[in-house]
Amino acid sequence: MQTVILDDHGRTWDARSPALRSFLHCSLPDFDFLTYLVENLGFVAVTKIAPNAARIRFRPETVSQTSIAAALYHLADMGIERTIISHPDQFVEKLVPGFAQTIAYITEQIAASHQQSSSVFTSREQPLETLANTDEALSSLFAQWIDSKRVYDSATLADVLPESLRGRFMLVEPVDGRLTITDVGSGFEIFGETWRKNARGLPMEEQPDYNYGQWVQGIYRRVQETLVPRLDEVNATIRRPDRNDSIHCHYQRLILPFTCKGSGRICLLGASVVDFWEQQSALDRRAVEECPA
Repeated sequence: MQTVILDDHGRTWDARSPALRSFLHCSLPDFDFLTYLVENLGFVAVTKIAPNAARIRFRPETVSQTSIAAALYHLADMGIERTIISHPDQFVEKLVPGFAQTIAYITEQIAASHQQSSSVFTSREQPLETLANTDEALSSLFAQWIDSKRVYDSATLADVLPESLRGRFMLVEPVDGRLTITDVGSGFEIFGETWRKNARGLPMEEQPDYNYGQWVQGIYRRVQETLVPRLDEVNATIRRPDRNDSIHCHYQRLILPFTCKGSGRICLLGASVVDFWEQQSALDRRAVEECPA
């Protein structure tokens, strides 16, 4: 039985295609690639299991509207009537007898998941003036931004980022219309060392918790559009699929718009200071070292 993947641009891929792995820069042989595509990137997997039946796999919290639309068109083109629908939070797969019911059920699942996740991430913007009376590390970084005349120079920031901020930073640049990760500090430990080492070159939203990545990307995008620094107080519950747990953390984040030295392009530097974190799984009691920028 062949499984096809519908991506967030509506393109169709063979799930076993080396081209898809190459396109997404994922060559790790022991990596559960299909699960990653569905749970974190918001893609949809469709497997034809009979002449008029197929299994659909997606995650309502992260699924792309484009991927869902493409999957439904794909089912219609194949003449599919009955579907088996599964997603990670279901213990029992759902058998749906008709195509119209399939559309209705998927729409209902996505709407319900969005209502549940609306309070998972909250951000309250703070006046930049409060930096003078709050965190010394972020205040020092803001002063460096002013002194640098907003030109990003990694050598100039080499002392500030690893020392006072413990390496909790992320640098992103617009590439082909998407904010792309170009550097990640060593203190960005929430998703583990393997992800951090492979993060450079990924679109910002393609973090292990894709829903969180999309949310953060939207805030960075607003800074890109306004070119005005932004200070936020953040509460977030973040999934870690590789550890089968999640953490709740409270942190302050400063996002600064720079001009990249040499290229002249806009780049965005986000740095954070963590106030509180709490693991939310009984399956894994390992200490949570840091929260993200």
